[in-house]
Parts: sequence; structure tokens; C-alpha cells
Amino acid sequence: MDIRELISLDDVMEELGLGPNGGLIYCMEHLEDNLDDWLNEELDNYLDDDYLVFDCPVLRNFVEHLKRKNFNVCAVYLLDSQFITDVTKYVSGCMASLSAMVQLEVPHINILSKMDLVTNKRDVENYLDPEPHHLLSELNERMAPRFKKLNKSLIELVDEYSMVSFIPLDLRKESSIQYVLAQIDNCIQYGEDADVKIRDFDPDGDGDNE
Repeated sequence: MDIRELISLDDVMEELGLGPNGGLIYCMEHLEDNLDDWLNEELDNYLDDDYLVFDCPVLRNFVEHLKRKNFNVCAVYLLDSQFITDVTKYVSGCMASLSAMVQLEVPHINILSKMDLVTNKRDVENYLDPEPHHLLSELNERMAPRFKKLNKSLIELVDEYSMVSFIPLDLRKESSIQYVLAQIDNCIQYGEDADVKIRDFDPDGDGDNE
């Protein structure tokens, strides 16, 4: 499904004289106003066991609507791995991800995307699962002394919500894609509602099945 069939950012900017940010907000509000009509009609085109991926901003009402339609929902937050080059950017990324997690209140996975474009993977790997006290030490070294209390509060917040864990995604590696998909499947319990088919057999080995 394509939201541009409902509303187009270019049309909104042209007709209402809005900039890109204002136009996006208008489009998101228009989508939320049409969840019961346009979205329901689009969802009716899919089967109960179809796997749907929505590429969209953080929209709580959108997620709540899917849950009311009995969808198992998992939020997958993608953070550009090239953005993670030092501790300050890492903490900034964690805060953005935490904001999404708190707003949506659904199972949540953090993905470091574009790992195939990273030239020095060691710079990124250091932040995949770091120790909080190491993060705090690095942050204090980068920031002025007056920010020490703020730094401590930020790291404690990140640690409290178990946000110091990211899954790297390298599109060149099938194993990386499969691992990420397995984590998402686990979150939404994909396939667990499927009927288990058991083949009846004759224990005496005569080959007759009921």
C-alpha cells in the first residue's frame, strides 16, 4: 500500500503553501483521520498470516489501530551505523530510539543499518553492547565538567530501559538479514498461531493412513 494514493506531500506543499516539515505533519494527521476508512480498506487486501512492513514515522494512533485489528506489532527502529562514530552520537541515537519505544509501547528492536557501508567496523562494534560505566566515562571525557550530572542521568536512563543493545544489519550478508528477521519474528510470535499438521501413521508399518 502507498500513502500517496491517499495524500501526497508535494500536493500538500503546493496547495497549502507549507514547507516540508509542516507538510509531513499535515500528511500524518490526514492519515490518522482516515484509519477507519482508507487503511481498513487497504488491510482487507491481505490475509491473516501475511507479513506487513510499514515504513513510517512514530505514529501511536496508527499502531493502536493495527493492534485493534488483531495485528501483532513490533517496532523496528533503524539507526544509520555511520551516525555512530562517538559516544555523544550514540547516546543521541539511544534517546531517539527510547522516545519511539516509550510512545508506541510495543515490542521494540534497534537496528544499526548500512553496516555494509562502514569502513572501520571496530568504531561501530564498540557500541553494539557497551558497558554503561564505560559509556559514562567516555561521555564525561567529551563533555564539559558541568554536564557530569546530566551525563550520569542519561546513561542511567539508557541502561534502565536496556537500550544499549543494537543489532547490526549488513545487506551483503544473508545471515545478517536472517538474524534480524528472526528477532522480529520472535517479537511478534510470527507463525506460532499456525495449525500444526500431524501425519497419521500406522505403527505396524502397513502404510495405511487414516
